[in-house]
Amino acid sequence: MNEELFNEATKSNVLTKKLIDQLLESMTYSSISFINWTIETLSLIKARLQRGDRITDEVSGEVYTLYSFQQFVEKNFSSYIASQVFKETSKPEKIYFSLKPCEEGYSLVAADSDSNKTYAWISSLSKRFSLVEMIATGIVYVKDTRTNTYQPFISGNGKYCKYDKEKGILVEI
Repeated sequence: MNEELFNEATKSNVLTKKLIDQLLESMTYSSISFINWTIETLSLIKARLQRGDRITDEVSGEVYTLYSFQQFVEKNFSSYIASQVFKETSKPEKIYFSLKPCEEGYSLVAADSDSNKTYAWISSLSKRFSLVEMIATGIVYVKDTRTNTYQPFISGNGKYCKYDKEKGILVEI
């Protein structure tokens, strides 16, 4: 995200308002890259505190201990970010992402819930196999219901297919 701010978190004994604001602002984005940058930066600060560095919050003036920093993270960031920075090996929290088309491909975006559908059923071919469509891409897959695995449906011409709902046919792309 911002290399200058990450370097500041690496070396500075003061968490500047600019760094804190950037970390807090990242909470408004649901992109995995922003979430990962926030986790990486906060984990770096935590590691510095664990080794004994003295780090002061420019905004509050507080000199962080590991405990007070954990309280700061838990208060100001999502439970997912806090759980990743202060991992508990017994029961880590899980977050789900969905695919959203973007200019350069597909972006992973934090999902609102764990029940977001990835595939939409098209039809059953047999007891074992079904045709499904990946919702984000529209590509048709063959689902093996016995092993719960998915393989792209490839036409006789070696091309991927999309499902045309109006015509009720698979169309090569």
